Amino acid sequence: MARSRVSLSTGTSKGLVLDLIRTLGPISRTDLAAETGLTAATMSNVVRQLLDEGLIHETGLGRPNGGRPVVLLEVDTSARYAVGLQLGGESITYVVVNLRGAVVGRLRAPGVGASEPTAMVAGLVEQIRVILLGLGIDEQLVVGIGVVAPGPVDIARGMVFGPAHMEAWKDVPLRDLIAEATGLPVVFDNDATAAALGDFWGGATEGARAHATVYMGLGVGAGVLIDGTVFRGASSNSAEIGHIVIATDASGRALVAEDVADPTAVVRTAHENPDEVTRLGLTGDDFTQFTAIAKASARGDAFATGLLEASARHLATAVTSLANLFDLDSITLAGPAFAIAGAIYLRVIDAQVNADFFARSRHGIRVRLSPQLQDAAAVGAATLVLQSELAPRTMGLAGPSD
Repeated sequence: MARSRVSLSTGTSKGLVLDLIRTLGPISRTDLAAETGLTAATMSNVVRQLLDEGLIHETGLGRPNGGRPVVLLEVDTSARYAVGLQLGGESITYVVVNLRGAVVGRLRAPGVGASEPTAMVAGLVEQIRVILLGLGIDEQLVVGIGVVAPGPVDIARGMVFGPAHMEAWKDVPLRDLIAEATGLPVVFDNDATAAALGDFWGGATEGARAHATVYMGLGVGAGVLIDGTVFRGASSNSAEIGHIVIATDASGRALVAEDVADPTAVVRTAHENPDEVTRLGLTGDDFTQFTAIAKASARGDAFATGLLEASARHLATAVTSLANLFDLDSITLAGPAFAIAGAIYLRVIDAQVNADFFARSRHGIRVRLSPQLQDAAAVGAATLVLQSELAPRTMGLAGPSD
């Protein structure tokens, strides 16, 4: 699978123009010049480069301008592709997106569990190869792979530091392992940040000034975008709302949101009632049991619904703190846990956040389920590759390994 790198764009002007054609196309050269402020000569040169590289094509004539027909430009969606890979304790998701960021293929697999990282990377790489082959995509057209995992992470070194539900993955140079095995550029990031970027690319944050995507698999995190720009903090481990202290136990020990709100906490609370565990038939790993609880709630089971509502109230407390810290006006809920129990969490979080938000007299907060929902982090991982090439406006993106 090793090969030379396919480069989408190297100059800021070219990246900006390509991004605008992607988002606004079909569009004329004149309108592009107006949007960018570039001179007609510079625009003509940039467009010619993009045409020569096969990234865009002329798609016909638009409305006359000054009595002359106007040639329109649009992205060639099949010119390049990117792969997104989301690793989690509960699931692994693979997606392939085209140059416009649209998903053309996806696959979900069981989570990493206690798997040995180095051996598992070989399986991940082989699965990527199989997916591309099945889609009939030439590997020469793949611009790179985006890989995301729960925090804490080291973006600069592409390392995972043993997330709570992936204990075996401690000090694993995940980015470099995958890059070496594939010969492709690899971009690495936190899963919640990637989910927020996936929502941005998919249009879910349109009109928002301050947006957060709350991501819940087995753990809970968030990604924050300010005017479409990632807020990273000092080490790209920001907005970890699962670790906001929201209560204390009987002994006075601080309890963070994950202690009382994540799927493991829901299952742990259920097991305080052995008769209910037996009645609901709760067996297997934590996420399997959480799924069973969500299905029971959907059937109208009062005990199961009570478990999820209690979890949602705790999570809403943490989300409200996040909203107050960043003066949010938009929140989406994404990730495997919300994919199976999102309706309850959406109802509770929306009501509590908008009731308790500090600046509610100035503006409300739009709370929705992510349009990607289950696949948000993987889609974001793939768009990270495209965005590192196409959208220089976004701060703090780690460049791909070569």
